Amino acid sequence: MSTSPPPVLRDLLDRYADVREQPAPLRPSTWQNALIRVPDGLEATTLLSSRRFTSAVPGSKTHDRMVSRDGVRRACAAMNVDDTNEVVQTFVLAMAWSSGLTGGRYQANTATAILDPARAFRVLSDAAKALRHAASMHDGALEDVHRWWSLPGIGQSYASKWWAFAGHARGRDWQPLVLDTRVYATLNDTLRIGGTARLAGSRRRADRYRAYVETIHRWAVDLQVSGLDVDAGRIEFVLSHHNGGAPPAA
Repeated sequence: MSTSPPPVLRDLLDRYADVREQPAPLRPSTWQNALIRVPDGLEATTLLSSRRFTSAVPGSKTHDRMVSRDGVRRACAAMNVDDTNEVVQTFVLAMAWSSGLTGGRYQANTATAILDPARAFRVLSDAAKALRHAASMHDGALEDVHRWWSLPGIGQSYASKWWAFAGHARGRDWQPLVLDTRVYATLNDTLRIGGTARLAGSRRRADRYRAYVETIHRWAVDLQVSGLDVDAGRIEFVLSHHNGGAPPAA
């Protein structure tokens, strides 16, 4: 198939040109209740009330807070990847950003994932290290992490958010990206690319994830050459925001 950006993608980028991602609301008390069975020593919800990475919702009677994508990324950058508590706390913050206030499934799955702190730490930390140290999109790190990732309740949709945040390497010309159900919906239903298997020429999910990351970065470069101020992260956001809706009217 053609590797050029689909014309519909250009239309979507134009349609949402003035739309900026807003911070996600979160309710620390709900997460505390959801993670009640998680060992107390982890202090798993600590970052949900952190003034460093989150901000208060003015006038909230339930003490809700907000966290932005940048806030989660900064928390990941500050995280000690060799410290179990810090890794688990940052993972919980990333899942809270992902879910907002309607995150019952996220909360339940996050609780399941970290009930065994040693296993959670090993998987989360190893993924962060491998992706941060990856030399290129083609050195096998993306596929390797996808293949050996095994954390109860945390499949690709949730895991790819951790990869994108915790695997971010400052100054690198590419980064891991989120590939969840919203992104899939736009790729398949709006852009009609024929599925990530077609991008990869393979049905292996690890190969398909790497092909998706590679394709989005390639599209970003092509669009930049054509004069659009866009990067792969912006494309990912627009794909997620559109969530498989109808193509923009001609």
